[in-house]
Amino acid sequence: MALWKISVKDSGIINGVRIEKGMSIEYVTKSTTPPLQQLSQHKDTINQLFKNKYGVDLGKVGIINVGRMSCEKIS
Repeated sequence: MALWKISVKDSGIINGVRIEKGMSIEYVTKSTTPPLQQLSQHKDTINQLFKNKYGVDLGKVGIINVGRMSCEKIS
């Protein structure tokens, strides 16, 4: 198992959704492969975690990707 910190890289308003640099969630996976490299498996869960914490739908604005987000292994 691995614990990941997934963060937004840049601030801005995209399709009417305000995002701030540094917005982040913690995500536990069974794999040691970074979740942003396996988006097909993790995208919906990452989006739901951001919705729960910040009330923003990052899936709606399409920024759940390696260009807009960073992924750091915590443990």
